[in-house]
Amino acid sequence: MNKVFSVIVFLILILTGTIKAQDIEVTVHRTYIDSTLGSEMIFDFEVINISQFQQTVFEVRTLDDLPSGWQSSLCFGVNCFSPSLDSIATMQPFGEPLQPGDTLITSLHVYSMTTEGTANVQIQVGTFRNPSLRTTLDFVATTVPTSVDNENTVVDNYYLQQNYPNPFNPSTKINYGLRKSGNVEITVYNVLGNKVATLVNGYKSAGKHSVDFNASNIASGIYFYKISTPDFIQTKKMILEK
Repeated sequence: MNKVFSVIVFLILILTGTIKAQDIEVTVHRTYIDSTLGSEMIFDFEVINISQFQQTVFEVRTLDDLPSGWQSSLCFGVNCFSPSLDSIATMQPFGEPLQPGDTLITSLHVYSMTTEGTANVQIQVGTFRNPSLRTTLDFVATTVPTSVDNENTVVDNYYLQQNYPNPFNPSTKINYGLRKSGNVEITVYNVLGNKVATLVNGYKSAGKHSVDFNASNIASGIYFYKISTPDFIQTKKMILEK
């Protein structure tokens, strides 16, 4: 009886897809982001090949419910693909298969454009070896209505928004908010931690602000920008593609 029960349980696991971890493991950092209109919202996640086999991993965008004018893109590492592309895989021209133990850095980018609203995007992740066993990821990106930009507009909290556009070439805009007046420094660093630019360094009034970053003189790659005030410190990642 125990043997029959075990076989039944195993069959149920196969049918429900709950044994998908035999091939890959997916780690998602967040599934909900709210930001202001015109921003880019990035959902990062990793896919790990935990099997003993080489794996070709695929992603399929099964739902792309976006407000008018918005776009979403699938990305492997720093390479983001056309918003019209609903499926990608770790094979040419998108990438290479994962060897046992390899980790695929991947993400979904949602670009809010001219209309306030909420985007619902669903992605399924699987392997060519077991294509029916998929991990389903549901992401929600929404804009928070704001008044017309004005550096004197009162804000309730400090914030540092994701730069837009991102990836960018060669310039991008960074919006930030200050709950109270004070000294502000915004700096840019490369992946080695070396400072490559200082965008803001001085006294700023409370309210909403923005600064442009022109990266014409630096190489393509991943960079980090950091805001520092006496009461608030935050760092975000951006991608320069030339």
